[in-house]
Order: sequence, then C-alpha cells, then structure tokens
Amino acid sequence: MNHNPRSFRDRMAAAGLAALLSTALALTASAEVRPDFSLAPRDQAAVFSLAEPQDGPQASAAPAGPVAPVMRKNYRRLLIEAGIMAVIATVRYWSAYHDWIEDWQYELTFEDQYRRFLTTEAIRFDSNAFTVNFSHIIGGTMYYQFARTNYLSWPQAMLTSFINSTVYEYVSEWREVISINDTFMTTFGGYAVGEPWFQLSDYFHHHKSVALHVLAFMNPINELNQWLDRKQPASKVYPAPGWTGMELTAGWWRSSETGRGTYDAARIGLDTQIVRTPEYGRPGTFKKTFRDTSFSELSIDVVLRAHQPEDVYLEGGPWEEVDFTTRTVGLASYSQKIDETGRGYALSIGLGSAMTYVRKRPTVYDSRDVQASIDPLPETPTDFRDKLAVVHVAGPVLDWTRFGKGYKVRAVTDAYVDFGMVNAFAFNAYSAVQPIEGMKSTLNYYGYSYAYGASVSGRVDADWGPFWFRGLASGHVWNSWTGRDRFQSDLTNDIGALDTRTRFLVKFGWRLPSVPLKAYFSYESIGRWGRIGDVRADSRETRTSAGLSYLF
Repeated sequence: MNHNPRSFRDRMAAAGLAALLSTALALTASAEVRPDFSLAPRDQAAVFSLAEPQDGPQASAAPAGPVAPVMRKNYRRLLIEAGIMAVIATVRYWSAYHDWIEDWQYELTFEDQYRRFLTTEAIRFDSNAFTVNFSHIIGGTMYYQFARTNYLSWPQAMLTSFINSTVYEYVSEWREVISINDTFMTTFGGYAVGEPWFQLSDYFHHHKSVALHVLAFMNPINELNQWLDRKQPASKVYPAPGWTGMELTAGWWRSSETGRGTYDAARIGLDTQIVRTPEYGRPGTFKKTFRDTSFSELSIDVVLRAHQPEDVYLEGGPWEEVDFTTRTVGLASYSQKIDETGRGYALSIGLGSAMTYVRKRPTVYDSRDVQASIDPLPETPTDFRDKLAVVHVAGPVLDWTRFGKGYKVRAVTDAYVDFGMVNAFAFNAYSAVQPIEGMKSTLNYYGYSYAYGASVSGRVDADWGPFWFRGLASGHVWNSWTGRDRFQSDLTNDIGALDTRTRFLVKFGWRLPSVPLKAYFSYESIGRWGRIGDVRADSRETRTSAGLSYLF
C-alpha cells in the first residue's frame, strides 16, 4: 500500500457516497479454482492431469442441494467501512497540504467553483509524478474491494470505484483540477487489478490448507468481512473452480539492451491463473453464458540487482525492474465437447480487461519529490528509464483448449483499447537536440505522457507428459493526448509522442518427478520505438533466464 498522502487519500476518499449509488445491475455469482499441485493435505490434493480438472479447494464448500444459500449485498457495511476510510484520507490529505501546492489552482469562491463544477475548464490531465499517478490504480483496487467483499457484482464494484474517484476529485480536492487520468486509472485500473486480486485472495481464504489460507491475508479487507460473516453458512459456500495454475519462481536473469550493455541479476516471480468455469476439462457437451468472472490472471516478476557504482544518477535499492500484469474476463460465451476418455475441446469467447505495468530502475530526478512548474527542469540530455502503466480497458478474449491423450494445448488471444502513462521513448534523444521548455508537463519533468492506443497479444501453452512449453507475442501502439494539460496555457510546444512496444517470449522446461517443481529456460525479446516530431529512437532488449518454479 502506498503511504504518500495523495495516493492514500485518493484510494479511500469519498467512499461513503459510493455505497448508496453503486446499485447497478448485479450479475450472478460463479465458480472458483484449485491448482495442479497443492499445499493442501494429501487426502485433499489432486494428482496432476492434462485432461481432468483438479478437485476444488474445499469440497465441503460446494453446494450440497439444488439451491445454495447466497450472501446478500451488504450496502450498510460498505457505507460504514468506506466512509471511515474517506474521512481518514481527507484528513491526511489536508494535513499534508504543503506537498501539493503545485496542484492548487482554484479558490473557495463562487466564481472559481462555478468554473470547476459547471464548465469543462477544470477537466484536465494532471502534472504529477509517475509513481503518484500509478497509485490511483491501487486506490481504485481498494475501492473495488470494499464493494466486492460486501458481495456486490463486479460492475457494481467498478461503479463504486468511479463514484469514489469522481466525488473526491470534485469535492475533496476543491483546489485542484479534476484529473482525467486519476478518474480513469481509479475506475478501470481498479477493476483490471481488483478483480484478479479478489479472486486470488478469496480462493486462498476458502482453502483448507493452512499455508494457503494464510496467503488470504494479502487482501485484509476480504479477511475482515469474511470474519464478520463467519456465523453465516452462506459465506462459506465456495463452488470449486475448474482449474488453477499457480507457481512461485526463482532463477538467474541476464539482460542485454541496445546502448545500455549487459548485466546479470536474480529474478523472482509469481504467476497465477484461475479458470472459474466449473465444467472446464470435465467430460460433457454443452454451451452456456457466464455473466460473472470466468477467468482471472495475476503475475508479477521482480529483477533484483545491487546498485552499481557507475549508476550515480539512478535510485538505490535492490529493485532493477518490476513487471506486473493482470487479466480478467467478466462476460463470456462458453462451449465444450469432451468425451469420456478426456479428449475434446473447450472454447470461451468473452469480454475482458487487463493491465500492464513496467518500471525499470528510475533516475533520481524521476521522483514524486519533484514538483512540476515549481522545480527546475532536469538537465539535458535526459536519461529517463523505460516505464509504463497501461490499462487495457476492454476487448475480446478468445480462450481455446484442446485436451488429448497425454497432452493439453491452450491458446489465448486478445485485443484491447488502451489508456495509460507511457514513457516517451524518443524523449531522451529529443532532449539532446531540441529544447524541452514548453512541452507537456509530465513529459518535461518525468519523461512520460498520457496516451491512448491499442494492444493485441497471443499465447500458447502446451503440456506433454513432464514437458511444457509457452510461446507469447504481443504488440502495442500508443499516441499521446494533447490539449488538456494542467498548464496548457503555458505550453509553447505541445508536440505529440508516438510509441510502440513488441514482446516475444519462448519458455520451456520439464516437471521434476515426485515433487511439485519444474525447471525452466526462457528467451525474451522486447522492442521499443518512439517518435517526437522528427526525432526517432529505438532499442532492442534480449533477456535469458533459467531457474525453478514451485507449483502450488
């Protein structure tokens, strides 16, 4: 959880009003998942199979009769919990007002507030640092949990995040512009991250394994509400999911990037997938529509490397790079045809959302302590390191699995419209040949711009006996927004930035016999290209990695 005053108050503020207004369409509840190898007691664990799904995390939690008890939406508790956090967040914000003088552009007068509320003058992109603005995704995730853990549907939870953000932007931050990016990141980023986080923590909570149950505290909001509901039988109902894939990875990493040399590092990661469709992989032929989450994915990779003596202009610490991705499918049409021998297929066509976060070790001047329009611009040429936080707002997701005798092949492809904060890859080169004064405020001070665009990706996973393989390819194109900068009237060079990113990954290995471990080797290639005016820049980074993954 981010502890700076602005990120904290944006996560929590104005939440009380959200509870009264988040009464949008409720969607039906759906099922959850269990992994290949498990920390559960041996009598509960399922043997790994390519054609058959595992048992659920808690067989006794599955509905025993034709009608299972269902928890009612708890709007009252949502109002109380979110209201308390709203008060705390507002007090913290105003107690640290001196940190945000840069943002203060309006007075508490009729004229100024009329312009804020009843015209579009104040609707702007703000000028805050990358870390501050990314924290709004965390804030949206928190708003989302208050609703979801009180048994609201995912559309209602997303609406809760939107209302909380909007009310806070208009009311609590009455001295500031109404930030387009804050509202967008809080709403759609809150859903793209909040739903996989909720699904994963709820899965751990209902697991009989003590070790996995402890992991449920990754979502303390869910744990609190589950404890408050512990005497209600309906709160213990947890239909077993069709399949899960969860692994914790550690290994060696080598990166070689154009113009930046080669380095070795350690890599740790967590990769989780939950197919909530309960029938997934089971014999049968049918078609159905899911109006609740049918799939969720959350993965994080951290590259660790000691700060080098030559990196005098880079921040210290062990974090060389952090990569974080999520994906969720909230509406899907599902069909399946599997015979009694376990051979057949499963196909899902749905509407999904996702998020991609990449942050390389930043320069010391790419910091939240720097205030746009107050502090001097960075010295040129700049050396901003790559970073992006992109919400893949919505798009189609096709998920197809082929089950055979001794093998399983799964292919997933998706396409989205995007909004996010993207490092302008050509900015360093541009700053070496052109003055940067008068450009977009976030570009000038932090090297990134607010961007819209599109993304496509495809992935294939194959299992054959102890051997497995993954192939992945993705492409992204983003263009910067112009015309709505916080300090738009001061800009003399509101030039746009165009960026692309491509990624190719091949990963393979084998499962070790009799233990929940697998060895892996991977090769990855990432291409970056950018253009600002007539200045272009491109780079290619190759990554190799090897290590072990623990399956749970």
